[in-house]
Amino acid sequence: MIDMPIGRVAAAYAANRGAGPLAPGLAESQKAASATAGLFGADATTATAETDFGNVLDKSIAQAVDTLKDSERVSMSAVAGKASAQEVVRSVLAAEMTVQSVVAIRDKMVQAYQEIMRIAV
Repeated sequence: MIDMPIGRVAAAYAANRGAGPLAPGLAESQKAASATAGLFGADATTATAETDFGNVLDKSIAQAVDTLKDSERVSMSAVAGKASAQEVVRSVLAAEMTVQSVVAIRDKMVQAYQEIMRIAV
């Protein structure tokens, strides 16, 4: 089974909320991979794509964690009377969407892993 802390999974969702943060990273990855392929061949393309995907995933995870931390910060501000109800609702909904996305991504990853394990070698 995949051993990944929930914080990292939550971060993955935050990056995928609007698909905006990931699109530029994916476009850059494809450009880098195609440029490297012309210089060094297919092996370099595979290595670049793996590195870029890992970087995009790490950034996504970090954004999800930041979203959850922001929600906690706003909630604590509300308890202290420093945040409005609108800010609290917005941050809690963002955190909820982040967690839902992270769980969906985790489920897809587990499903893909199980399918790979079923493949006869």
